[in-house]
Amino acid sequence: MDGNDNFRAHEPAPGTQAHAEMLKSATQRLSFRRSRDALPTRIDTARLVLRAPMRADVPAIQKLADNPNIAEKLARLPSPYTRADAIAFIEIFAQRAEQRPYALTSRQGEFLGVAGFTYAMGYHPELGYWLGEPYWGQGLMSEAVKALLEAAFETGLYPVIEARALQTNLASIKVLEKAGFANIGEDAEAPGPGRGRPLFKFRLERPR
Repeated sequence: MDGNDNFRAHEPAPGTQAHAEMLKSATQRLSFRRSRDALPTRIDTARLVLRAPMRADVPAIQKLADNPNIAEKLARLPSPYTRADAIAFIEIFAQRAEQRPYALTSRQGEFLGVAGFTYAMGYHPELGYWLGEPYWGQGLMSEAVKALLEAAFETGLYPVIEARALQTNLASIKVLEKAGFANIGEDAEAPGPGRGRPLFKFRLERPR
């Protein structure tokens, strides 16, 4: 028996529910990868560079994200945010087929925050982001979001993009509305560390 025979021996039998679920899951992963991989590896704006997160970003990620003022504005960011969390973001989270994060840096290479997309079966791609507190109030996230949305729409694979924001996160709501997102109402309570805090859900269709 070779390796392929051994793999086939553990596959669900064709025609079974388990086999159908396996094929569905594989198709889903391919769809995620297609949408994710169609995005450019680097996006440049007037003040920013959006690129893949790297292990060298770990100290800056940990320093900026380990901030209660950041945590209170985000639904899913651990708090306190440890070096282990930053390493897991780089080496596990950022490598998943259902994630496409970009590190936001200045033109000089200074790490500022993260923006990107999450993909989930049965849902449109969801935009998410956070910015280090020292860089708030400068329009940097609006600049990054605009560039990321333009890149996504140019692929032709993002007819609709969604986003969520805590109802108390007025700065994030402002970023989304400035980018053209429509507030389509309340969403379920925040998951993870933000559980129990109400969210707004936003939607943006690709310009015709």
